[in-house]
Amino acid sequence: MEKDILIVPDVHGRDFWLPALDYQGEIVFLGDYNDPYSQEKITDAMAYQMFLKIVDFKKQNPDRVTLLIGNHEMPYYDKFWNAGRFSEVYYPQIHEILTAEETKGLFQLCKQIGHFLFIHAGVTKHWYDRHYEKFEKSGESLEEQLNKVFFERMNIFWEAGKYRGGWNKTGSPLWADLRELNDETEPFAPDIFQIIGHTQRMESDPIIRKNYGMLDNRQLYILHHNNIEKYIV
Repeated sequence: MEKDILIVPDVHGRDFWLPALDYQGEIVFLGDYNDPYSQEKITDAMAYQMFLKIVDFKKQNPDRVTLLIGNHEMPYYDKFWNAGRFSEVYYPQIHEILTAEETKGLFQLCKQIGHFLFIHAGVTKHWYDRHYEKFEKSGESLEEQLNKVFFERMNIFWEAGKYRGGWNKTGSPLWADLRELNDETEPFAPDIFQIIGHTQRMESDPIIRKNYGMLDNRQLYILHHNNIEKYIV
């Protein structure tokens, strides 16, 4: 893969992503824009304003900025999916942005570039095999399959595994825990390298394995010559 891609892990109202505003290449946000952590002293109002800035950035750069959906976007599609931190106050505004005809197309579940799959939490083989019949294989890319099924069958993307308080063996691509990916004996697609967030890491270094890179530690990264590196401004 020739081009560099700037990667923005889980935001949750933080401002670490702001250098992306000056980046001129392709950018992928891995989801989770709102619902800040209280210990970080970021309010729901601050997170919402940061979300608006991200949405505006996408509107201004529709062809080179990708906004992925995280598990923290799900409750703003429908309150039924609320299972944790959630802003009742900002639900109407965020719901409108995610679902209104003029803005809903700004968001997608995943982005595939070459053999790299950008997705919030990661696709496990167990989850993919369990729902295999829901995916249409006729000429569609993996990105097209997953994005299409998400908007048609959103319920299966709320499935959580044992590490996240659910009943399934593994969670969906929005809920899969890093330990679930590690527990599996083989990846869901051996030729795919997943770039994910979701499982917050307090250390400064990402976790890079054979079939995935987990980057949720409040830093920007760049995919450069097929390698994931910290982005230095």
